[in-house]
Amino acid sequence: MGNISTAAPPADPRESPDASLRPRTVAAFAATAGPTAILSLPFSVYLPPYIAEGGVIAVGLVGLLFSLTTIWDGVVDPLIGTMIDRVRTGLGAHRRWMLLALVPLALLLLTIVTIGNALPFAALFLLMVLFYSSYSLYEVAQLSWGAALVRSPADSALLYGMRDWFAKLALIAAFAAPAAAQMLMPGISLQGRILAYASLFLVMVPIALFAIRQVPLRSVVAEPGIGWRSEIRASLGFAPLMLLFGVTFLNSFAFGSLTSLFIFFAAAVLDLDAQSAVLLFASFIGGAIASPVWTILARRFGKPATMVAMALLVSTLLLGTLAQEPQGLVQAAGFSLLLGTGFVGLLFIYSMLADLVPRDAARCGRSRSAFLFALLNLMQKFGVAAAIAVSYALLGLVGFDPQDGKASAGALHLLFVLQPVTSWTIMIFLLLAMRPHMPHRAASL
Repeated sequence: MGNISTAAPPADPRESPDASLRPRTVAAFAATAGPTAILSLPFSVYLPPYIAEGGVIAVGLVGLLFSLTTIWDGVVDPLIGTMIDRVRTGLGAHRRWMLLALVPLALLLLTIVTIGNALPFAALFLLMVLFYSSYSLYEVAQLSWGAALVRSPADSALLYGMRDWFAKLALIAAFAAPAAAQMLMPGISLQGRILAYASLFLVMVPIALFAIRQVPLRSVVAEPGIGWRSEIRASLGFAPLMLLFGVTFLNSFAFGSLTSLFIFFAAAVLDLDAQSAVLLFASFIGGAIASPVWTILARRFGKPATMVAMALLVSTLLLGTLAQEPQGLVQAAGFSLLLGTGFVGLLFIYSMLADLVPRDAARCGRSRSAFLFALLNLMQKFGVAAAIAVSYALLGLVGFDPQDGKASAGALHLLFVLQPVTSWTIMIFLLLAMRPHMPHRAASL
């Protein structure tokens, strides 16, 4: 009994079990992640400095803005997941929700990147609330669609691994735009770089629309819920799920700490403000190169163990900069590329949740895949928002001035390194506790 049926209507040949994870299906599903992949980073890399430099909202309030937006997500995201699980839209339900979210997503993005730095706190907060709600509707529907396609731990690693790889390729293309703009127009403003980045969304939308048509449909069979109290009890009583939520928060906090401080770090510590977009571009080249490798390792050795290796790798790289800072553009680009090889945490997290969905359904008597992916996304947003809030609060505490970052470069460097390393260290212990609970069958490679 469950909301998502893996049985396929015989009338559609794409619905046969053998078609589920054909290369065409994996590629198409990965491509449907394009719009949200493009929009995932401007809000943690470019938007906070862009808003702060506008001068309308004080630096100390920028973190508060993101925290309040995430509190709103705490209400909306579970409702979005519940809606996807329970509203009777039948075959193609995931597809319909994704298409419904695309138009408001595009319009809100255009508004934020063109006039966001000139808006007062309340107006920008409203725009961001609507943006995040549209973003969540698309992404939760897409992620839960993937959970309905997989049939084994190896399948989930492959499907979400290739999704992560496509997301990295999309981000390489997106970061190439501001990097090229910065190289061709050295005086281009931060807003100009954001506009160059966001313009790639217009490329990803038609790709996603075509890919959506290629992914096998799965029915969402609406069933009565078990009640919010029972939903909460069922979640709290499922230890692997709680550990996974903790892993998600800590990984997102670490990643959010790095991305929210990266532009300041490049300018004040590396003295490469004019090349910051190039360095970000290099980090996602590293991620795109490494993502298939991590996917193979996850299928072979299991996701928790491989994610531990990822955390150890990036923590070692960061701590190494305290002993020897990268010197010049070449070393800094090499460091960014290596650091980017560890920016693949969601590859493991999404596929681990897909593995847990059948066990959760057996415990609850109904599938809650969209609801669980919504909660997972919520924990991810909480982690990033908490990182931005803590980072900017600590920047204010040490007297960091965006216009004169070198005066506090030492404190900024420590914050850039120690905040994510601490978060990843705690995460490793949760992953070790989670490992015995996770199903794993080594794939034949």
